[in-house]
Parts: sequence; C-alpha cells; structure tokens
Amino acid sequence: MTATSSRQFDDPAREAAGLLVRLGVAVLAIGVPCGAVVSRRIIFSVMPVGAVLILLGVMLDPRRANLVQMRNAILSPMGLTALFLLGWAGLSLVWTPFAPVATERFVKTAGTALLAAATAASLPAHTKTSNLYLLPVGLAAAALASFAVAIMVPAPPMVDLETSAIDRASLTLIMLMWPALAALAVRERWASAGALAVAVAIAAITVWTPIALAALALGAVTFSLATSVPKRVATTLGLLLGGLVLIAPLVPLALAPVLRASSSHFAATMQVAAQIVTAEGVRLVTGHGFDTALRSVGISYLPAATPRSALFEIWYEFGIVGALAAALLVFLAFRAAGAASRSAAPFLLSTLVCGFTIALSGLVTAQLWWFTLLTVVGVQFAIVVKGQYRTVRPAAQVFSAGSPQTQS
Repeated sequence: MTATSSRQFDDPAREAAGLLVRLGVAVLAIGVPCGAVVSRRIIFSVMPVGAVLILLGVMLDPRRANLVQMRNAILSPMGLTALFLLGWAGLSLVWTPFAPVATERFVKTAGTALLAAATAASLPAHTKTSNLYLLPVGLAAAALASFAVAIMVPAPPMVDLETSAIDRASLTLIMLMWPALAALAVRERWASAGALAVAVAIAAITVWTPIALAALALGAVTFSLATSVPKRVATTLGLLLGGLVLIAPLVPLALAPVLRASSSHFAATMQVAAQIVTAEGVRLVTGHGFDTALRSVGISYLPAATPRSALFEIWYEFGIVGALAAALLVFLAFRAAGAASRSAAPFLLSTLVCGFTIALSGLVTAQLWWFTLLTVVGVQFAIVVKGQYRTVRPAAQVFSAGSPQTQS
C-alpha cells in the first residue's frame, strides 16, 4: 500500500479530532440560527454543545497547540479589561439587593463567557475550508426559515421581543450575518456574499423588527466606510461610543429640561433617568449591584418609564468603576477590530456597531440569550480569522528534459 493511500488511516485520533471540531462548528453555525427560528431558549442548549464538541476535538488532536495563544489573549489589554469588568460584576453581588437570583445569573453569564473564550482560543491554527463554509450555509438556511415563518405566521401588531421567537431570530440573523459574510470574503466569494446579504435583508424586512433593521442599516454604513480605512474608522468609533458610555448620566441631565413639556415616552424616560442620577449619591461610584436595574422595575422600586438601555444599566448596576471599564473595553474592542486583516476588519466593525445599536435600544440586553448570542458571534469570528490564507501560493513548476522552469 502506498503512502498516499494509507495517509488518512495513519492517525485515527487526528481524524476523530477533526470530525468532532467539524460537528461543533456545524452546531454553532447551523444549529444556533436555525434553532432560533423555532425556539427562544434553544440557544442555551446548542451553544454549550457546540463549544464542548470543539474543545473535545482540540484535546483529542495529538497536534493540539499549547496554551500560549490563550495566555496572550488573557494578558492583552482587552482581556484584562474584560476580566476586571467580570470581577467587578462578581464583587457587586455583595451589595446587590437580589443576591440569590443575581448570583445564579452571574454564574451562568460568567460560565458562558469563559466557555466561549476557551473555545475561541483553542480552535485549530487553521480552519478547514469545509468548516468555514458551514457559517454561510447555516445563515442561508436560517434566513429562508425566517422568511417562511414570517410569511405563514404573521406577527401580532404589538410584538414583545422577549417573548417572540421570530423577532429574536431576526436579531440573530443580523448579528451572525457578518461572520458568515466574512467567511465568504476571506475566500473571495464576493458574489455569494452579496447574495447572502440580500437574502438576510429580505428575511429581516419580512419579519420587520425595527431595531434589527436599524442595526442592519448602521452596520452596512460602517462596512462601506471601513473597507477603505478600517483603522481610522475603528479609532473614531471606539472614541465616540466609548465616550458615550462615560457621559451617559449627563445625557438625561441635559435633555430633561428641554423635554419637560413633551409627553412622549422618550421624554418620560429622560425625566426618570435625570431624577435617578441626581439622587444616586455614593451609589454613582459603586452602583447598585449586578442584575438590579430590570428587577427593580419589576418590583416597582423604579418607575416603569426607567430607561432600559445598556448605558443606563451599566451605570445603575456598576457605577463609575464599571462604566470606566466598559468604556475602555468598547474602545479596545473597536481598536482590535480595526487592527485585523483588511478582509476581516470591516465585518468585525460592522458587528460591533450592530451590537451596540441593539444594546442602546434596551430591548434585549438584560436577557441571557443576548449575551449567549454575542459569545457565538465571537467564536464564529475566531473561526473566520483562522480560516484566512496565511501564505502566498507557490508558483507552479513545469518540468522538462532540462531544469524545471517556474511558470508565472
């Protein structure tokens, strides 16, 4: 038997490892977006299954990489900032008024974040093309399913994103669209990427979730700007949006007097936010603790018109300490996205803008499924980044009777 014919059977552990990694990628790429169409909670089961399959495959592979990459990611400025913010959230459990339920949610949130980080950092050094294409395949199937459900089962006039599976699926499509497009772009499949973007846009318009459409539009604008100067766009957006996190309490203080005569819901939220900020005192430094904003509204400790934006939640729950860490994390995330390769940077920046836009709406940011979705997006982008060509293909050689000649 020749070496070529027996090559695939020389290392069964390596083949089994590759199969497990492929199954894990398929679960994350296909199971998450397609499952979101039919169930609001399936992501809580699908994401850990996909991550664990990938980790098992990596551990089984005899060529698995060492932990240097994971250590470098943890010790990077963005990694240390994220760990500090996570630690501050855990410390705030000491003074939160909802300690039992807040502790349970914190454990789930921290566990999801650590599992996703470990999965992204331990991915094989090079993503196989067949694994990379699972991302657009899964998204295309989810777009088709969302379109079909939206046509056959029209949504009621007043939709609550916290109870509507199809609207959650629309947000999932918008967030997972960018890594799927990046997977096609790094392989220079631009026609396929354009067709996939159109399919997702049609599905999103058919479902008609306004915040998803707004995020898609802003993401598209960001992409168009970032294709030429990604680093400059990343720095500008990082400074602007990070600064917005820092000055968030000043916004209602400035707008409340102007909107005093208005009867709109936005004016009411600004009035309530201004009253809360002025009455905070020392709590403006420490915050009220993890998972207190939404629960305080639920028990009527805070008025029903209290803002549900992520900016308000960060300040109310974590105070200025958490807000500083969050602002720095936003800036570092944009800077890291801008420093990526020219083929991946525009997609990364568009994803960050989409996520920030949805977080500003306050519709889903308090839900664990939203945070889980963000971790899936992060893992998918890690798959894409490791799927890029890293070398120049060698020139073909033509062998003749004399010396071999290089054919350009």
